[in-house]
Amino acid sequence: MALSQGHIIDSPGDTVEIWTVINFEEPSPYIHINPSAQNICQIGEPQKSFFNAAYSVPNAMVTDTTNFYTANNVSSFDLYVGEYNMDGLWGWNYPTDIFIDFRHKFDTDTLMDGGYITVSWDKGLTWMNIINDSVYLGEHPNWNFLPFGGIPNLYSPDDVLFNGEPGFSGKSDGWVHTCLAWWVLPVKTALDFPPDTMIIRFNFISDNVQNNKEGWMIDQIRLFSLDLGSGLRENQAGGKRAHIAPNPLKSSSTVTFDKTYEDVEYSLLDVTGRICAGGNAEKCNQFTLDRSNISPGIYLLKLVINHQFSETHQIIISD
Repeated sequence: MALSQGHIIDSPGDTVEIWTVINFEEPSPYIHINPSAQNICQIGEPQKSFFNAAYSVPNAMVTDTTNFYTANNVSSFDLYVGEYNMDGLWGWNYPTDIFIDFRHKFDTDTLMDGGYITVSWDKGLTWMNIINDSVYLGEHPNWNFLPFGGIPNLYSPDDVLFNGEPGFSGKSDGWVHTCLAWWVLPVKTALDFPPDTMIIRFNFISDNVQNNKEGWMIDQIRLFSLDLGSGLRENQAGGKRAHIAPNPLKSSSTVTFDKTYEDVEYSLLDVTGRICAGGNAEKCNQFTLDRSNISPGIYLLKLVINHQFSETHQIIISD
């Protein structure tokens, strides 16, 4: 059983420049597998029909690497979120936000057996399903979208498993990329508060019917921060040259500059760094950013001004 951590610098869409990638190849103290005898979560090379290879070969976290999951099963493993993924550069907290994404496959009895994710903010004393997490929503008027509004490929409150918890179930269409996000510090701000107060738990459950299905497989867990920017111009030297309104965007927003610029290149990126829209505006002091067919969610608008300056703004696209 093993996993690995590595740091990737300046990856697309991630401007804070600090990542942690867990590919399950070498040991790490930050993944804790429940020691219960009935826990079937294993790190290894998958050898099943649907679970026939890891996303990042050879190893993944699997509900048994070779056998179907059993009836009446409760399994889990924990991800401890602390200062380790900041590589010591930011001390005991994160600079602006935390994103956690992962690749996974699942094969279970639909709306009965499956996997769900819980979070604890008190060292494991209490847990809540992440879609119900209201501890760190913050006070910004846009934060009612968070932590999970628009984040890709997460289950909904209607996807209820047999124990009443919303979760993943059925059979996925290959690998699924799911991303979680909190836009506030994942540890409390008191200097004497331990940095590992936030724990993410991946839970798997099954009812009393044996279905001969493969369960849940998870690979390439990444922890990173984004420079989400702001929709407001900063009133300071070297501040933002552009202002975006309205934000959140429903159909279109206007990007207004502090003066006329000869050339502006812009691109809209999702949380994975994929470019969803882009263009070029010449001799302008503003331009219109149209929603087109872009789905609701969290995006970054990157501007390159006169081939000299670049800045990034958070955009929320709402229904």
